[in-house]
Amino acid sequence: MQTILVVEDDEVHRDALARALRRSGFAVLAAAGVAQAEVAARGRNPAGAVVDLRLVDGNGLDVVRMLSLRAPRCRTIVLTGFGSIPAAVEAVKLGAVDFRTKPTPAEDIVAALRRALDEPGPPTELEAVEREHIRKALEGTDGNISHAARRLGLHRRTLQRKLQRIDGGPGLLPDEDDPTEDGVS
Repeated sequence: MQTILVVEDDEVHRDALARALRRSGFAVLAAAGVAQAEVAARGRNPAGAVVDLRLVDGNGLDVVRMLSLRAPRCRTIVLTGFGSIPAAVEAVKLGAVDFRTKPTPAEDIVAALRRALDEPGPPTELEAVEREHIRKALEGTDGNISHAARRLGLHRRTLQRKLQRIDGGPGLLPDEDDPTEDGVS
């Protein structure tokens, strides 16, 4: 079950959104402001967040910034009753994946959150290192997956799955110039 952090200072709106998310199969952490959001996110890595821009104890952009540092894979949607293009641009620069103006029905927020969670998140540092290592191995073998897999100490199919996961790379196809590949997957 994926956990969603809801940061909204309006208790009625926060509770309604939390109920809609729970009905949709999410675990919910609720916070009324920046300080509560920091406590709620501490030690947890929420998969997503819905953050109001104006909070009683600060700015929702501070929450977006905090989540991008503590939980870089968190997919954050910013809500506001006071939308502006500069605020939307700043939210996206800080890591938000969507920016919506109030009132937005809870069902629309849940749908937007599901779409955002289905999209691949930013790579972690380890994934970036892995991708670079694989890229160099592929360059050293002129793109031959079987030879690159041997260099990396991996099975060919394992390397192909990694390529699909990290780059949407080539599918399970045999290498054209490797007669040992039978094309069976």
